[in-house]
Amino acid sequence: MPGDATLGAVLRELREARGLTMTTVACQARCVLSLLSCVESGKRTLQPWLAQELDRIYATGSVVASLARASGGTSEENPASGMPARDVFVVVLPQGGVAMPLSRRETLTALSCGMVAGGLHGEFQRALDGIQPTGDVLQYLHDAFHGFKETARVLPPCQLIDGMTGNVAILDGLRRRASDGYRNRYGRLQAHYAESLSWLSEEAGDLPSAMWWLDRASNWAQAAGWTSMTAFTFMRRSMIVMSFSGDGLQAVDQARPVLEMPQASPRMKGMAAKQVAAGYALASNRDESRRALDAAMDWLAQPVREDDAVLSQLHVVNDDLLAVYQTTCDVYLGYGARVVPMLEPRLESLAGSSFRRATITRAKLARAYANAGQPEDACRVAWETLDAIERIDSQSACSELRRTVPVLSRWHGRSDVQEVVRRLG
Repeated sequence: MPGDATLGAVLRELREARGLTMTTVACQARCVLSLLSCVESGKRTLQPWLAQELDRIYATGSVVASLARASGGTSEENPASGMPARDVFVVVLPQGGVAMPLSRRETLTALSCGMVAGGLHGEFQRALDGIQPTGDVLQYLHDAFHGFKETARVLPPCQLIDGMTGNVAILDGLRRRASDGYRNRYGRLQAHYAESLSWLSEEAGDLPSAMWWLDRASNWAQAAGWTSMTAFTFMRRSMIVMSFSGDGLQAVDQARPVLEMPQASPRMKGMAAKQVAAGYALASNRDESRRALDAAMDWLAQPVREDDAVLSQLHVVNDDLLAVYQTTCDVYLGYGARVVPMLEPRLESLAGSSFRRATITRAKLARAYANAGQPEDACRVAWETLDAIERIDSQSACSELRRTVPVLSRWHGRSDVQEVVRRLG
């Protein structure tokens, strides 16, 4: 049966990132080389047994197995429960790879209220009783988290959310039974998963879920004494405001409390100041944006703390990303000619680290070209961005691209402008 070419490309990236040849992986997975080659090229379906072997070889927890299920699709009804398949997803338990169905409604209710919420979730909790919340299990779930983060750079959120939600449920059940020495570590990882699920929900255009998961991340971080994550959730709210409403001043209000937190690290305050700068730029306040951006650069130049290093975006601050921060403000303020030569050459390096981030940056480049009075180039880049958005599903990139439309409307008579506006609509 034909497979999934996108999933195959992800598997190839996972293998190459670990410096493994196809021959080595085929030998360790106890399969013929031609089967692995066909799976990576999308010519054959990834079977569950091979997915579990690849998870073991790549140390990705249950990520590959989850992606295989998401790629394979589901039936309309779960025969065991009678529930619609859209409400039932499968989670792989640690220590043995046992797969269990979970009701999404029961799981989210349990995570919200802190209690067992129904039939399938009750069975799930009883299965968890046989798993000890040890360091090995925690490492398994850490490995899975990083595997999900790797694949989130190139895959649509819908293929990742169920697998990550299942791991949050596992963490929640094990955290309650963990010893004092492990309980906070399980809670921190649970908060980390929740923050990433908020981001994926945002990218999928699901505002209620994005806010729901962000609240869970904040609550679990506070319970685990993780002040850096608690502060980071304020910045995530600012990012969500910019993505969904484009209200610059409200984005400033959401990020500013971090600057007043005595426990917030310099890197955290730098990220908050960056958000303040972008918010003021969206509100067309150039002076305040410049002041905030200068403060952000000063904060971000300071050494990273241990807690910062594990938070998304905080450990990858480099010259490319700093240039994106600066040019983002310039784009929002209406500059173009000076932005394009700074932004365009960085697309390739950004794509090498994250296709998703490169797509968001490409959307800003389209606006820069429009600001510079180059509608043909703006439409070309916008079209490339729209193609990429169809591949990865990015609300952030859509929001950036829609900000280009009012500028492009100056050339509303052009057919290429009309096509871009129509496709965005």
